[in-house]
Amino acid sequence: MVVVVGTTVTSEGITERHRVLAHVIEAGREDVFVREEGGGRVFSTSRKRALLVDDSAVDLEAEILRPEIGNLVLSVVDRFSRVEKRVGVLTEIVDIPGRSTMAKLLVGEKSDLVSLDTLIVLE
Repeated sequence: MVVVVGTTVTSEGITERHRVLAHVIEAGREDVFVREEGGGRVFSTSRKRALLVDDSAVDLEAEILRPEIGNLVLSVVDRFSRVEKRVGVLTEIVDIPGRSTMAKLLVGEKSDLVSLDTLIVLE
């Protein structure tokens, strides 16, 4: 598997980088044919534009560390294409049957209620 990188070039130079995940189907001396992940189209690219992805060392059974009361946590939520971030100390976990499990964070001097699923442990 490789990540193939392309760019958008304007009069100001390179303004964007684009990445496509793909599988190598044939390789030449300097170039490769790849197929986009998910059965997409086949295209050729320079080997120098393709970065090999080695996922052999990935722990497929690893779980997200479950936050505990007193942990410093980060909540990240994507709302209407705007990313909202909150850093705080986890003070409560609210698990009401039939509803999403919520977390109360102490952020400065105020408390915020967020979904437990949006948290990662910082400290």
